[in-house]
Amino acid sequence: MAILNFLLANWDSVLVVIGFIVLIVVLVKRGEVKILNNILYRLVTQAEKEYGAGTGELKYAAVSDWIYERLPAILKFLFTSKDIDKMIETALEAAKKKWEQNENMKLYISGSEQAQQAKEIN
Repeated sequence: MAILNFLLANWDSVLVVIGFIVLIVVLVKRGEVKILNNILYRLVTQAEKEYGAGTGELKYAAVSDWIYERLPAILKFLFTSKDIDKMIETALEAAKKKWEQNENMKLYISGSEQAQQAKEIN
């Protein structure tokens, strides 16, 4: 009862504190999304190289496993599995565009000896 009386007497302060906490969570989540997108880009590219074309479900499962292994506990709290799934799809779409534009990435994914030569030249 004392807690309820306190909340009623200080409702404006309680709202400010709750709003501040929500703001912090949103800012942390936004900052972490950028980092996660970079990690996902790398993982999607690695899966494409490792498993090749025509293995979409296998690559998706591998990326999901890899990201959950590497994801800190606090981020697992902030991001639901649906959030992670959407980020994987977004990372895959962005990666496909980058792969089309970058010849070195195509060579890297194909795993050919030409990729090694391209690395040596650069």
